[in-house]
Parts: sequence; structure tokens; C-alpha cells
Amino acid sequence: MSPLRSLTDTVLASAGQKAGLAGLVMQNPRLMQCVIGLLAKDSPIGGLPGLVSQFQNAGLGDVVASWLGQGSNKAVSGSQIEEALGGQIINQLADEAGMAPSETSGTLAKVLPVMIDQLTPKGQAQAMDTGRIQSILGDFLKGRV
Repeated sequence: MSPLRSLTDTVLASAGQKAGLAGLVMQNPRLMQCVIGLLAKDSPIGGLPGLVSQFQNAGLGDVVASWLGQGSNKAVSGSQIEEALGGQIINQLADEAGMAPSETSGTLAKVLPVMIDQLTPKGQAQAMDTGRIQSILGDFLKGRV
């Protein structure tokens, strides 16, 4: 693949991810705030590193690794999200967001790969506070990343 083609693919993928994430944020702002809280270092699952660990423990290590690294993100289903996070967390997020659990896990299947990809530019899942997560995602949506 030529360098120009690779750059073009990266830009188009980023634009698509940005549009997709922006749309999901606009449709589900309460859910997005809950997810940011889940990814924060003081969350019950241990923030971003804890979430990565949960996916690895659920047999989805290759999937979450694709979100951390460079290149395209592997897709995940809503049922895989529920398997990795557990029904209790999905139900809690659904309650807080005013959504059905299946809708919540389906939305998370779309948004988590993009969010984690943007929060881990060097491929490392680091503990971050809520403000830092909001800043990184805000910069991404504004086109600064």
C-alpha cells in the first residue's frame, strides 16, 4: 500500500470515527458521561486499565488490543460488551442513561472502540481522571487530534 493511500485511509477512518462518536454523544449524552466515569481512574472497574483487563479476561484480548494500537479497530458486539463488563455494570449504565440494557451494550459496542483508541495514542491504557478523558475526547471531536 502506498504511503498516500495509507494516509488517506487513516484520515477517512478518523473522520468516520469522529462523526460516529459525535452522533452517539449527541444522541446519548447521559450514557457518554457514564462511560467517561467508567473509564476514569476512580471507577469501580479500575478505569481504563481495568476495562482493558476485563476484556482480556473475557477472551477479547485481541479485540481490545486493536483499540489500543495503531490501525483499524476490531468490531465487538453488544453481547461481547456485556460479557466483558458484566450484566451488573451494563444495567447500572442503562439505568443512569435511561436506556434499555440491550441498547446500552449495543451503543457501547460502537463507542468504546473509538473512545479507547483516542485515549491510548501510544498504545498504553493509563489511569486518567475524568477531566483528562473529557479533554482528550473533546479535542478529538473538535479535530485537534
